Amino acid sequence: MTEVRTEVDRIDRRLVPLLLERLDYIKQAGHIKQDRGQVHDDARIEDVVMKARAVAADLDGNESYIEDIYRFLINWSIDHEFGVWDRVHSES
Repeated sequence: MTEVRTEVDRIDRRLVPLLLERLDYIKQAGHIKQDRGQVHDDARIEDVVMKARAVAADLDGNESYIEDIYRFLINWSIDHEFGVWDRVHSES
């Protein structure tokens, strides 16, 4: 079990910086978008989810697992971006 936990920790050390990098781009999007209605984009959500599922499929991975994670990640990101957008545009 120790070896398994060590490997999970190793993967997490690689994932966390990527997730934080992704979050920085979400923040940038909140600064760039001119209209609050642009923050939530159903077509973009489905595009991102389908791309993630395709990567999982190419790796013979569990597509449902990846979709669930991405839907959570996207919803959290949208909420964060709304907060950024509101702050940026309340200062204008």
